[in-house]
Amino acid sequence: MNIGIVRQAGLGQETLLFPVSKVAEMFSISKKSVHRLLKRGLLQSSNALRHKMVTRASIEQFMSNTSNGGAI
Repeated sequence: MNIGIVRQAGLGQETLLFPVSKVAEMFSISKKSVHRLLKRGLLQSSNALRHKMVTRASIEQFMSNTSNGGAI
């Protein structure tokens, strides 16, 4: 994953979980689109907290699969 995206969003590298709203901001998409990615299994979330949080690992995997000609 391009760590610059995380830094531009004002989050440090140690962040492991991101709220849906922050992921939407990072990708410049709507929160509804993030929920669609979660539903399709392209991103994974943690339901351990009150709000759905997207895992850093799934963001990194999504970025690697969708950049440089990778297939989803």
